[in-house]
Amino acid sequence: MFVLPRSMPGSPAFRWRGSVRPILLCALLSASAMVVPSAHADRMDVVTAEVVDRTNAARAEAGCGPLAPFPDLERSAQAHAVDMAVHDFFAHSDAAGRVLARLSGATAENIAAGNASPAATFHQWMTSPGHRANIQNCAYTRIGVGHAFDPNSSYGHYWVQEFAGP
Repeated sequence: MFVLPRSMPGSPAFRWRGSVRPILLCALLSASAMVVPSAHADRMDVVTAEVVDRTNAARAEAGCGPLAPFPDLERSAQAHAVDMAVHDFFAHSDAAGRVLARLSGATAENIAAGNASPAATFHQWMTSPGHRANIQNCAYTRIGVGHAFDPNSSYGHYWVQEFAGP
């Protein structure tokens, strides 16, 4: 613990202590804000994990190995889902027209919008031949999933799956 020296008002040590306290308080509050996980973040982990579990179950039925979550793909998928929700659009590119999945190393991407649950979203993907082909492509070994919700957007819920090989 850092202890400030006791001193008399007007002395250099007293002035120093007065100027350091606000800085230390700000640093402490900032640090505590960074380490406290939000309930929303915990919920997101459960929601995206369900998509990964459903994906791996469908892959097992097709004779494929499981996909491993990959941080770069997870960040990219989440950023894309948030971008679509915040800017109220639905596309494989970001709001500026860039294809972000390629920047993260993804070789395929599934997107969906409007479904509130992982189950409904996954069902939608599995009934689409192109999305199903991405999910059951045995060459892929890594996955990232993102989900965002904005009640003021056209679709509300936005989902992204990104896939990559070895």
